[in-house]
Amino acid sequence: MPVYLQIRKEQTKKEDERFIAEVTIRLNRGVIRGEMRGGTPYTAIDHVSDTVTRQISRYKNRYSDKTRRDVEGGLGMAIAEQLAQTSEADAEEAGITTLEHGQLVRTKRHSVEPETVEDAAAQMELLGHNFYIFRNKETKEINVVYRRHDEDYGLIVPEDAEVTS
Repeated sequence: MPVYLQIRKEQTKKEDERFIAEVTIRLNRGVIRGEMRGGTPYTAIDHVSDTVTRQISRYKNRYSDKTRRDVEGGLGMAIAEQLAQTSEADAEEAGITTLEHGQLVRTKRHSVEPETVEDAAAQMELLGHNFYIFRNKETKEINVVYRRHDEDYGLIVPEDAEVTS
């Protein structure tokens, strides 16, 4: 169970939001991810640990007893090890690209695994996001599932792809 912790510092007007702690935990059936801000690296880690704990609880309720043992075992130890290896120099922000209507300040890489629409929606809820990019298991196309304002879901498929509903 790989656990990644990244701490970075940004220059903001609010001193209590300068440090950002991001945790990513890769599991057999998905990813648990959290990102929170704080005035010090330690407060940011405290905040993100609360977020990740809630997501782990959701994950545990969703999947089997075997998977539960995988999630519970060694999470604190893995985060502590990652913290020890992280230095403030690693947390420096990468370059910023200026676009017409703002700035591109961050690029995230995300593995796109074949999933059913139902599994993708569950993963989106688990992460607490309002959209999720995935490779549709049936069509092999990249799709986006998203939460609509009316609390239902929507699915975005490429224009040339066949929709199987």
